[in-house]
Amino acid sequence: MDFSRFTHYTFEDFLNDDVFVAFVIGQNASDLLAWEKFRAEYPYKSKVALAAFDTISTYRNQRVFSNDAAQQSVFEKIAETITASQPTVKKLSFSTFFRVAAIFAVVILPAVFYFTFWNKDAVKTDYGMIKTITLPDGSEVTLNGNSKISYAADFGEGAREVWIDGEALFKVKHINIDTNNIKPSEKFIVHSGDMNIEVLGTTFNVKRRHEKTSVGLLTGKIRVDYDDEAQNRKQFVMKPGDLVKYGGESNLVHQKMANPQHLTAWINRQLVFQNASLEEMIGLLKDDLGYDVILGDEKLNGLRVEGEINVGSVKELLQILSTTLHVNITTHNKKITITQ
Repeated sequence: MDFSRFTHYTFEDFLNDDVFVAFVIGQNASDLLAWEKFRAEYPYKSKVALAAFDTISTYRNQRVFSNDAAQQSVFEKIAETITASQPTVKKLSFSTFFRVAAIFAVVILPAVFYFTFWNKDAVKTDYGMIKTITLPDGSEVTLNGNSKISYAADFGEGAREVWIDGEALFKVKHINIDTNNIKPSEKFIVHSGDMNIEVLGTTFNVKRRHEKTSVGLLTGKIRVDYDDEAQNRKQFVMKPGDLVKYGGESNLVHQKMANPQHLTAWINRQLVFQNASLEEMIGLLKDDLGYDVILGDEKLNGLRVEGEINVGSVKELLQILSTTLHVNITTHNKKITITQ
């Protein structure tokens, strides 16, 4: 059995995967050897995978079912087993069974899950806010507006893992001596949706908005893991100046950045665009700064400003758009209206 397909799985993904459930229930010798190899090669995923394994094992007498009839059969067998093992106990009714199951699912499981792998520290920024934090290992992360990162409370004990939603600039601290022989405990991994970014010690920018991720590498070397259109797990090693974009269940798009310094202009609160469409610029105003933008006609999204825009305020940007695209722009607090 090939366990490499599970490297990006969450706890819920493991529980919902029939192949994984069948493996836990069957536990044949060859698969168990592959399972141990998987846990050794991917220690950052081992804790979540093992939690799912143990949870499924608890109910390994239940079968995987896909219809109501099979489900009813499973519940009847469970009820019979309980009754047979406890003859003095009143026969378990389905309503009682479901109440017990509901209590377990709502009260006990969340607590177990929290202390097992949801016990994370998180840092979040509001719209228009830029914040730099130092992780326990000395790495620095600068968050753009409307962004969030989280990391395990015991960060640094094993692989260093960070989860991101939004945009952030990472400056990862080297803790390894031999870059050609990275130990599992020396890895730094950023999770962005279905993409994992494995770092050796470098400076890079990650942006995740609307289920899409873009990664730009400034210095060092990183490897990204992702699923292609056929759901095969792929890898791509990035070099300085590389930019990759990935939308999930699609092929990775790779390009070279003409001006890598533009990638992190947001840190200095500069609004920089190169041959950008109005839709791209509106996206930044909404996602990073929290503006509500209303268009008089959706066709305006396709308007494009040729060349470079590099300004220090939204007011300057709107003035350029009004003059260059010949549109009318009105503002009221955080609301922008654009018409022809």
